[in-house]
Amino acid sequence: MDKVKYSDCRIRPAIPELDSWRLYEDLRVEDMLEVIGLGHHPRLAIEASFEHSQKAYTILSNMDNNIVASFGVCPTYSERVGCVWLLGTYRMLDIQRTFIRHSRDWVNELIGDYNCVVNTVSVSNDLSMRWLKWLGADFLREEPEGYQEFVIFNNNNSTEE
Repeated sequence: MDKVKYSDCRIRPAIPELDSWRLYEDLRVEDMLEVIGLGHHPRLAIEASFEHSQKAYTILSNMDNNIVASFGVCPTYSERVGCVWLLGTYRMLDIQRTFIRHSRDWVNELIGDYNCVVNTVSVSNDLSMRWLKWLGADFLREEPEGYQEFVIFNNNNSTEE
């Protein structure tokens, strides 16, 4: 997908060398703590997310052109499974209606030809947990402790092995 413009924000393909630092500077505390809790430095996790993504996008505010969030999908151990990610700033609150209204479409864009996408979320990250449930994520197991593995299936593909 190319550039998309909404009333309060726009989404474009990520520009890692530009977006990674700007995202890191304003990263939500919840996202930062989640990354640290999984044993990664937030700056390095952001850079690796962009570097390994097959698709990556950045949401920019129409009001001030600041980064709202970046998201993408990376390959995993299986060509049928992708690892989806999203890291945001507090500006997500400014676009929450647009974000919710269009997030299923963007998740479907990320899933593409994968049977499913997976990742891990902190159980204390209430906002992310509620959003993932709304998206239809299935929660698998708590691994590591305090983190919940989740999967979102592609409704357009068979999930049979």
